[in-house]
Amino acid sequence: MKCDRIQELFAEEWAGMLAAGDKARLESHLSECASCREEHGSLNRLWQRLGALPSEEAGPSVRARFYAMLEGYQQGLGRARDLPPRRANFGDRFGSWFGWRAALQFGLASLLLVAGFFSGYVLRSSRNGHEELVSLREEVHEMRQMVTISLLKQQSASERLKGVSWSSQVSRPEPEFLSTLIHTLNFDPNVDVRLASVDALSRFAGEPAVRGELIKSLPRQDSPMVQISLIDLLVQLHERQSIDVLKQLTNDANQNEQVRQRARWGLQKLS
Repeated sequence: MKCDRIQELFAEEWAGMLAAGDKARLESHLSECASCREEHGSLNRLWQRLGALPSEEAGPSVRARFYAMLEGYQQGLGRARDLPPRRANFGDRFGSWFGWRAALQFGLASLLLVAGFFSGYVLRSSRNGHEELVSLREEVHEMRQMVTISLLKQQSASERLKGVSWSSQVSRPEPEFLSTLIHTLNFDPNVDVRLASVDALSRFAGEPAVRGELIKSLPRQDSPMVQISLIDLLVQLHERQSIDVLKQLTNDANQNEQVRQRARWGLQKLS
């Protein structure tokens, strides 16, 4: 059984909904696959730690902050679901996989994220609260990246759009996270997903490697909308290393005329 199919069973196991046959297949695979065994153990430890947190009564101010955070989180998911099928510009690792399994996995991931934040507030009153809070924050941070990467690898364009939107939850991107987002920009077959990826990568433009990849991506794009969006971003970043690529676009008679005009505009701004 493939690893991705096995990983779908993790959430069902923790929810107590794993059928006997699937349980046997899960145990057999984990005994043979070190990678899945490590991921299963890591997530299982996080789940157990959250379940073992003390049930303390939070004060009014903590409750207010928690529900404000939860409302913002739900609104963010709503915006991801309501993304239109095509937009010229976008203002801005558990998504669904298959049927009811998808809803269960996404719900459990959401629970981990929300519980992590809420537990952080409650634990402030305990002596070891600070260390526990730091640890939980780090695990929540890793899970955000895992949610994004998982969604970006889905077959559905709408799921990949959710993944791009989810990337805004990440503040300290790891190399694998950035690599997946850059790959989406360069190779995703859906123009809307690539457009959204431009905006997502703009949040990580402080990383030198990201700027270089944005420049490399410009000539390989086949969508004028994506090219123009990249030009606008590079100008906004005052990225003078893009001047040579902009000159090439300007002089390429096979390029879309609007792209050539925008490249000329970009050269004027950067010169």
